[in-house]
Amino acid sequence: MLARLVAAVLLLSTALAAAPDLVIFVRHAEKEAAPTDNPPLSPAGRVRAAELAKVVAVLTAKIPLRAIFTTDFQRTRDTAAPLAAATRIAPTVTNDDPVARIRAIRGGAVVVVGHSNTVPGFIQALGGPSGIVIADEEFGHLFLLAAPGTPQAKLAALAYGK
Repeated sequence: MLARLVAAVLLLSTALAAAPDLVIFVRHAEKEAAPTDNPPLSPAGRVRAAELAKVVAVLTAKIPLRAIFTTDFQRTRDTAAPLAAATRIAPTVTNDDPVARIRAIRGGAVVVVGHSNTVPGFIQALGGPSGIVIADEEFGHLFLLAAPGTPQAKLAALAYGK
């Protein structure tokens, strides 16, 4: 299924005027309990963040990674850190809705590290389905949105990490 999705993305990329070919959405990895206002990743979260970098490397083997978006919270920045180090792409930190910025990227792939209450809305705003729910204790979801912002947008929901 993943190979078919990547092939579809490559075919659709020529039809898109201005948008990435693929947007990869994840919720931040597991976090510590304290401090409650801005906790860092837990040891399990650091392992998951390293795994995310490996998964994205596979997903972007034929599609260049163009951008990484995080919020200003430590847990999203820490989740993106191994990916940023591996790709030498500095994450764009924004607490605003990144949808307009994502749509402005031409071709390639984009990674968005968000929160359980923001990722579903970003997916929907870029043409994916509504009704996605990420429970508070769920950290391993990875959503691939091909042809974002178009009527042909397709979403694949996967899991990563342990």
